[in-house]
Amino acid sequence: MKNIGRLSETEMEVMEVIWQEGTPITVSKLLEIFEDKDWKTSTVSTLLKRLIEKGFLTKALDGKVNYYHSTMTLEQFRKIETQSFLNRLYNGKAKNFIAALVDDDELGQKDIAELREWFKQKKGEE
Repeated sequence: MKNIGRLSETEMEVMEVIWQEGTPITVSKLLEIFEDKDWKTSTVSTLLKRLIEKGFLTKALDGKVNYYHSTMTLEQFRKIETQSFLNRLYNGKAKNFIAALVDDDELGQKDIAELREWFKQKKGEE
């Protein structure tokens, strides 16, 4: 599993935009996207620096402009975060997480039936 840092809420917001854009992004483009937040260039630059330090971005200079590239897809991030969550709270086992949902009445009979059907379909694919 890739060792990456934890994201703050604001860092996650920036990464979601970068993943959605799907191309290398500049500070000026992010300022444009987040214009309603009234961020300064230094604020965005600091956020991007932190995201590089945490392993989420790389930076490449093209002429006088820095372009920021994501080091992983959103799907890769979700897998890493899910495994980290399971490891921290459920001894690394999805079954323990699902059992907690069932025990706390978070999963109703309809949810359980849907999951059962989903598992049957997944088993048939293998």
